[in-house]
Amino acid sequence: MPAAADSIVSGGVTRQFKVFQPATAPGPAPAIFLLHGGRGTAAQLERFTDFDRVAASAGIVAVYPQGIGREWNDRRGQGVPSDADDERFLLDLIDRLAAKGLVDRRRIYIAGISNGGLMALDMACAHADRIAGIAVVAASLPVNYRCDPARPLPAIFFHGTADRFIPFKGGRIAGQFTAERGSVVSAQETIGLFVRVAGCRNRESRALAAPSPPDGTHVTVDRYGGCLPGGGVESVVIEGGGHSWPGARQGVVLDYLLGPASRAIDANAELWRFFDSVRPAP
Repeated sequence: MPAAADSIVSGGVTRQFKVFQPATAPGPAPAIFLLHGGRGTAAQLERFTDFDRVAASAGIVAVYPQGIGREWNDRRGQGVPSDADDERFLLDLIDRLAAKGLVDRRRIYIAGISNGGLMALDMACAHADRIAGIAVVAASLPVNYRCDPARPLPAIFFHGTADRFIPFKGGRIAGQFTAERGSVVSAQETIGLFVRVAGCRNRESRALAAPSPPDGTHVTVDRYGGCLPGGGVESVVIEGGGHSWPGARQGVVLDYLLGPASRAIDANAELWRFFDSVRPAP
C-alpha cells in the first residue's frame, strides 16, 4: 500500500505530506523523513527510492514532506527568499505525528537528496536536539554557512565524484535539478565537520565489489569509529557516480540527465542499517 496523503497547517500555511505506516509497527516507531530534491515532489521521491519497501520490512515509518514550490528553503541567513518556514514545518510535523502515537520522538531521522540534502544538513546544524540523525545524498554545506550542531548525532553521506550539479570537490551549484544557486564546500569538508562534532577518533575504509553487469561506478565506504555517545559518521563515495540516489530505479533518461545511480550499494538499506546501529545517547 503506498503512503497516504495528508496535510498540516504550519505557520499559517497548509503543508502537504505523505506517510507510510507499516502494518507491523507496534506503536510509536522510528521514522525517516525523506526530503525530495529541487523541482521534485514527495510522490516522486517515494516512487524513485522505493523506500516503503525497506520501511515495511524494518517496521519503521516513512514520511515524505512536500516543499512549497517544489523546493526547500534550507539556507538560513543566506538571503534565500521564501514564504515557507520549512524548519518550522518539519518540527511541527514531528510533533503532530508523535502526538498521534505514530512516531517515536527520540528516533526521528531526516534523509534528503540535493536541495533536500541541504535541508537535512540545515536541520542537523540547527535542530540536532530534535532529531536522531541525518542521511545526506548529493549535497554539501554551503560556503560561509555556520553549522554548529548542539550535540553529536549520526550522519551518513552519499556523494558521487561525477556530480555535475553539486560538485564533489566544492564550487558553484549548477543545473535545473538543484532549485537554487550558490556555492558549496567539498564533500570531505562537510563530512569532516560532522566527524569533529561526533569526536570520532579513527576511520576504516573498504571498497565494495563492482556491480554486475558493471555500471561504471566504484564504491568506497568510510566508517568512523571511537565517536562520542550518540554520534557516528559514515561516508559512501561513488567514484563515477552522479547526482543520484544509489540503488534507485531511475532509468536511462535520468542516468543521462543526472549521472548513474550506482548499483553497487543500496542507499535505502545502508542508511537504515547505519541509523539502527547507532542508538540515541541517554
